[in-house]
Amino acid sequence: MGKNKADKLEQKIASLQREANEYKAQLDQLSRDLAIETILRKASSNAISIQGSSGLSDTSLLFFHNLKELGIQAIRCGVGIFDEENDAIELWLTTTSETDGLKRIFDYISLHIHPVYEKIIPARKNRDPYMRTILNGEEVREFYQSTSIYLSQSREQVYSPAEYIYWFFFPKGSLYLTTPEALSEEDCNILIRLAGVFGQIYMRFQDLQNLRAHTRQARQQSALNGIRAEIASMHTADDLNQITPMLWNVLTHLNVPFVRCGLFIIDQEVQIVNAYLSTPNSETIGMLSLPFDESEIIRDMVSHWRDEKIFREQWDRQEFEQWVKSLVDKGYIQGMSEFMGKDTYFDMLHLQFVPFAQGMLYVGSRESMSFQDIELAQSLAESFSVAYARHLDFKQLDEAKQKLEKAFGELKATQKQLIHSEKMASLGELTAGIAHEIQNPLNFVNNFSEVSNELLAEMREEFEKGNVDEAKAILEDLMQNLKKIAHHGKRADGIVKGMLQHSRNNDGKKEPTDLNKLADEYLRLAYHGLRAKDKSFNASMETDFDPDLPEVSVIPQDIGRVLLNLLTNAFHAVNEKQKEAPGHYEPMVTVSTRRAKGGVEIRVTDNGAGIPENIRDKIFQPFFTTRPTGEGTGLGLSMSYDIVTKGHGGSIRVHSKPGEGSEFIIILSI
Repeated sequence: MGKNKADKLEQKIASLQREANEYKAQLDQLSRDLAIETILRKASSNAISIQGSSGLSDTSLLFFHNLKELGIQAIRCGVGIFDEENDAIELWLTTTSETDGLKRIFDYISLHIHPVYEKIIPARKNRDPYMRTILNGEEVREFYQSTSIYLSQSREQVYSPAEYIYWFFFPKGSLYLTTPEALSEEDCNILIRLAGVFGQIYMRFQDLQNLRAHTRQARQQSALNGIRAEIASMHTADDLNQITPMLWNVLTHLNVPFVRCGLFIIDQEVQIVNAYLSTPNSETIGMLSLPFDESEIIRDMVSHWRDEKIFREQWDRQEFEQWVKSLVDKGYIQGMSEFMGKDTYFDMLHLQFVPFAQGMLYVGSRESMSFQDIELAQSLAESFSVAYARHLDFKQLDEAKQKLEKAFGELKATQKQLIHSEKMASLGELTAGIAHEIQNPLNFVNNFSEVSNELLAEMREEFEKGNVDEAKAILEDLMQNLKKIAHHGKRADGIVKGMLQHSRNNDGKKEPTDLNKLADEYLRLAYHGLRAKDKSFNASMETDFDPDLPEVSVIPQDIGRVLLNLLTNAFHAVNEKQKEAPGHYEPMVTVSTRRAKGGVEIRVTDNGAGIPENIRDKIFQPFFTTRPTGEGTGLGLSMSYDIVTKGHGGSIRVHSKPGEGSEFIIILSI
């Protein structure tokens, strides 16, 4: 009996213990609910104090403290406001650093830079209360490295083994946080409620911003009217050099946060961007004329201008200094100190480019500009555009006046050109000569085109048979053929341009050139060009190139044209001699290079019939030719002489022995 009583007593004690535990759990839950309600009320009441430009940054810090009170461990957190038109988000972040403690950062991020952001778009369309993304191991590192251009706080990121990224949405934005572990369902429900409170905070913030905007509007309009009047008074191109101080004053008056500013006037016709930039001291740098392909940022800026879109970029100090150094190296500015000014140190420079009809307004700032500041910059850009159009009208009048003043001089130049054109007209069309010179690349184009058509047919058959691998292999061959077609098409284009150089002024640019490579290319071009016309022709070719020959600054197209003329003449000479003395004669053309005193020497030698002494002094005269009518223009050697002597400051001479051959010697200065 005693044992039964003891068992019943133990059961009673266990039952009471379970009831006590249930009461304690209920009490803990009531305490947590009370704490949560307190936090929500506190967050809501703090909305009253959120105002000014730092309001959303303060909201991010408030969110950080709320998470701490809720016992939620966050690696970083923030408040984001969506830019619906551009699929982007303005993100105010709060994170912790061992060296800096709490750190607040602002970033403007495209939602298309990474899948973590891309998934936000469908989640919001589905009206999901929140979204979660899990990153493990290398995914964490890849995410922060791929987004480091936007997320300045991640440039020295210590990567976690795993991160859970949460977005809790409210109508205009989202709460953002990353945690080392998954949140419970209860925590998620709490944060959904907290997001609703922060939505109210943002509505309060918007109301305050609207009130401030109304009070600033009159002052802003006055500033915009002032710059319209000043720009409209500009009549000459030199006046534009004073534009950056004006922009500086207006941006300052508009309370736009910035450290640099400028204008990029885009000339679509000549593919040039004329930049008017300021130093951090509001001083003018002067106009920089930058080609469209000058750098990646210029290409991106022009692309956004064409699409009428705002362009944002972000540079750290090293990237900024590299860009300034490139301007110095290319001679756009005298030295780095001229552009850097007193700007001796900064972590990050945000570049904002706002489009207008004739170009881009540039504003550089320490932090990414807010929507409101961008709108002010847009208003300024539109005002400038209207006034600049008036400036262009005055500029056109000035240009017309200058053209009239130069009319008499241009008339004389036109008369000289007409005389030259009359000489060229006697040549007729150069179709036959051009066809002769480009026969080889055209043959390549035709041959590879025919082979490509056959490959397409084979590829279609393999696809129909289901042989995908074989079809892919054929596709690779086809791609190689297309590259070769493009290569030889460009060669033909270069030859045509070279043929026409004698009839127009040369505007080519000199560049360091490997003369060995150039001579070898045109040796083969000349040989195969003659072979294409006369299949019976054959000759030996020899080269004796100096392997230590330095690169020489020349116009490659022009020197190539000279070599093509000399080599073509050499092959014609040996071909004519072979026809006269078949059997025992072995035609030979040689090209050699070597260092000469103060320059380099190119020799073109043949063992043809040679040049008679009585005509040797005439071969460099225009229109002189020994070939039958219709087979030569008589311009080849004349043009070659002009290219070498007038275009490159070199010399060209000839040695010839009748019956033994000829040798042309080109000397170019290094």
